[in-house]
Amino acid sequence: MRRELRKLHLVRLDKGGIMPKLLTETKHFQAASQIRELVNTLSPGEVLPVASELMETLNISHGTAMRALKVLADEGVIVRPMGKLRYRIAERFERVSARISMVRPDFPSSDLDGMVQSVYEAGKKRNWKFNQYCFRKSDEVDFTRIMGEADAMVLIPTAEFISEELIRALLKPERPVAVLLQHLRHPGINNVCINDFRVGELAAETLFERGHRRILFVKDQPDETTMAERYRGFSAAAERFGIPCGGEWFLDTHIHAFEDGRENCYRALSELIGRKKPEFTAVFCASMMGGVAALRAVREQGLAVPDDIAVLAFGGESDLAPYLYPPLSCIEIHYELFGEYAARLLEAALSPEPSEPRRFTIEPRLVLRESI
Repeated sequence: MRRELRKLHLVRLDKGGIMPKLLTETKHFQAASQIRELVNTLSPGEVLPVASELMETLNISHGTAMRALKVLADEGVIVRPMGKLRYRIAERFERVSARISMVRPDFPSSDLDGMVQSVYEAGKKRNWKFNQYCFRKSDEVDFTRIMGEADAMVLIPTAEFISEELIRALLKPERPVAVLLQHLRHPGINNVCINDFRVGELAAETLFERGHRRILFVKDQPDETTMAERYRGFSAAAERFGIPCGGEWFLDTHIHAFEDGRENCYRALSELIGRKKPEFTAVFCASMMGGVAALRAVREQGLAVPDDIAVLAFGGESDLAPYLYPPLSCIEIHYELFGEYAARLLEAALSPEPSEPRRFTIEPRLVLRESI
């Protein structure tokens, strides 16, 4: 059994020192992870090494070895039959390398569903097990309990600016956390987001290069960091080209978190176009739902896309855009990167020598169809 432990090339844990705050940096967590790696190579019913053997192989204390074994016993990975002194591999257990809590807003969204699925797919390759939690308000989420049930957490915040209180909690988590979608400027938090500044900039560039000088920016999502960045990028490009931006060229549809923006966007655009012949020749909708609503509103007001008004949108749900009429031009991203990047961040944080938090940014790309 000692030989099998050595075959795994387990990293020895340093002695002494002050116990770090992060659970992943504690000796018993690292020891449990390494013993779990051994367990995944054994058959049900096989006997685990005794504590003294684990102490020698992993260079840990007796107390650390016993705490690590208790962690695995609580998970149901190992069992100690009544009257026996040694742990055995449980007859039935999931051979997982890590348990991840997925925390997401309680809101039906193809974007969110695609994001979550990409994390699951990336985790499946790493033999991770997931627990999913949904919420309406972030301040009502019991993060302590959720983190206590897993080795790490993936958090997708609601479509609103993140509170300072939540930022402080994310800076000192009990377990590693990766935050998706929203922009977190603090370098101490693992973050995966879209280059939303480039999304807005690319939208203005695309329409300007195709001869449009009067472009309506449609804010069809709540006030939050992704929307703010898209408008900031659009404004920067508009200023560079010397075309108007803001004021009458900005349509706020007043969407709030957990609301579907399609109806609001459709009504706001229909009213705007219906009052008088529009001066704008192109519309950029900051989300896919706004783009869908814009196509309908323009058509129902007796105008043609793209002859009278061109329509461009950020196409999170890129699989829908080709089937609209006319097919919608979109600025898109590879959504599977959310999962892969999140998995890399957590993988690094869960390693015996955790790395510093990082930020991954997903770059957008232009997909031209018939709406421009």
